[in-house]
Amino acid sequence: MRARFDFEIEPIRSDEATQMVTVRIQPNRRRYSIIEVNGERHYLDKFLRTIVSEEAVKEMAVAKFGDLPLIYNPPSIESASQYASVRQGAIAAELRGESYVVPTEKARPQSQLSFAGGTRFLTFLSVDICGSSGLRRRDPEGFERAYGIFLRELATSVGHFHGAILKTTGDGFIATIDSEGYTTQCDNTVDLGLTFLAVMRGSVNPALEAAGLPLLTIRVGADCGAARLRKIIVPATGFEAPEVASDALNRAVKIEQTAAANELRIGRGLYELVHVQWLERCEEVEFDGAEVGIEGYQVYKVE
Repeated sequence: MRARFDFEIEPIRSDEATQMVTVRIQPNRRRYSIIEVNGERHYLDKFLRTIVSEEAVKEMAVAKFGDLPLIYNPPSIESASQYASVRQGAIAAELRGESYVVPTEKARPQSQLSFAGGTRFLTFLSVDICGSSGLRRRDPEGFERAYGIFLRELATSVGHFHGAILKTTGDGFIATIDSEGYTTQCDNTVDLGLTFLAVMRGSVNPALEAAGLPLLTIRVGADCGAARLRKIIVPATGFEAPEVASDALNRAVKIEQTAAANELRIGRGLYELVHVQWLERCEEVEFDGAEVGIEGYQVYKVE
């Protein structure tokens, strides 16, 4: 079981000699309100509608913060809009015949997932080009050029958020983020999904339009959960291939298929583990939980 509790952190003082920092922490006031239950103070989560006692929060702080490792793994781009603006110029120049220019921000190299422990907690993003079959049929050559730009630029964004491409799908791809700190991992997942939309809006499509190529619209779905690596073997033909088995992966794909054009949707599992800054941007949408085998499963669009 994974859960999240958001704090506000205020630096008080630091000592360069000892490399120690003293901070004041308190439950995030944007997320929690104080209520009384049986005469005791509790924190009510305004988004998840759960409560936790003040005493439990104090015990958690004493038990965890002393030896808790701090994992900070931010993306290598600070502003998606600024990044997209720079990339637009690079892509446009390339489509005019100039050489491809690698982003100055360093993206994490593509790597294979490691499942030393058998099962891993992963986040998944499913990305699909809307109406790709019609675009390909009307302008096969133009679509292939546009698709190549789309895939390269968005796959590069995956690297900026410390993720990896799990597989391409012919008209999109599935990406995953694997991190030691699951709260940062989940925050990066939502941030990456929104960055996909920003890159398409601010760099890929303007450059494609200037070059007279088809414009592309995408939809994105994301969720998180346990994943296991299994090996598919067909003895009669000698076929062998590794495969990631995960209900969370299946949910991400199903959620993506219900999203509107230029929209990011996330599942309840991911929703429960993201920071309040993302919760404030979420709005629940209609979703048939039977699609993922969970009646009443909640899905949210992220603005």
